[in-house]
Amino acid sequence: MAEGWVRSLAAELPKYLSVEAESAGLEAHGLNPKAVKVMAGLDVDISAQQSKIISDVLIEAADIVISVCSHADQHCPVLPGEKRKLYLPFDDPALAQGTEAEIMGEFQRICLQIKEAMIDLLNTLKATRLSELRGDVFDQQDVEVLSRIPGHQGFIPVDVLQLKHRLFAGGWSEDIRRELAVRDQAVGVLLYDPDTDEVVLVRQFRTGILTHNQSPWLLEIVAGMAGTGEAPADVVKREAKEEANCDVSELIPICEYFNSPGWSDEKVSLFCARIDAGSAGGIHGLDEEHEDILVVTMALDEAVKAVETGGINNAMAIIAVQWLRLNRDVVKKQWNNAYQCPAL
Repeated sequence: MAEGWVRSLAAELPKYLSVEAESAGLEAHGLNPKAVKVMAGLDVDISAQQSKIISDVLIEAADIVISVCSHADQHCPVLPGEKRKLYLPFDDPALAQGTEAEIMGEFQRICLQIKEAMIDLLNTLKATRLSELRGDVFDQQDVEVLSRIPGHQGFIPVDVLQLKHRLFAGGWSEDIRRELAVRDQAVGVLLYDPDTDEVVLVRQFRTGILTHNQSPWLLEIVAGMAGTGEAPADVVKREAKEEANCDVSELIPICEYFNSPGWSDEKVSLFCARIDAGSAGGIHGLDEEHEDILVVTMALDEAVKAVETGGINNAMAIIAVQWLRLNRDVVKKQWNNAYQCPAL
């Protein structure tokens, strides 16, 4: 019955866990027709299973050896050290006495106990496997987009999606409605002068701060959106000139990340660029984009302090400043050795 339940339940396991079950005993007593009947009543067919004697071949192929009665547990062959042994004690329904109805009731009771134990075992195996893989078990094939239609069309377009996805525990989610802000590739760059150990930042108005108790003019790094087919390195050079009047001479990739994937598809490419801070300053920005950008130059240590105290409190700038804080010596060494990023 345990083998039958595992075979039945395995059909509903998530794709990251594959389980096969084989049953055997210290002796072969044949297939009990009462067990076959009870299992059939629960839509599990074990009529083709065979009564087998446990062997070295079966033990070698097994990851877990499960004993389901005290006699089997006490007399189970010695297992190799890497094999896991699990004892799940059940009453033997073949030993039940009484009327036919009472005996069948005992088979039914033990059958359901075994089912619950196999469910618990498979749930434990799922949790163990997920922990081993750190949950990295799904990809794009595990999401089904049922519909996607344009919603709001404005400064930030929003699509409305109906979708479902696979669940860690197995099966699929219910149909879910999600709004998705549609954004082009974003590119940010921390402008750094290694000779003066200064960074060039910008301060500008941000609507998203209006509901918070602080000035909506944030201290940020230079950033912009990539046009169709525009390489991130080209965006860096364009935005550095437009927003801070700086020419980029060398460029180092920091990282790529998704800004807020719960509601937006925006992907950010982050860089650190070498500039001459002496050329930076003034007020810049494109009138057609309603930009009003003030250039701010400060020592890197001052920028780090601003991160610590909340003077810089937006993700792109925090990541970039902290990265440069950790990599300052490496960056200076690379640039002093005429480091040239291949992407530039």
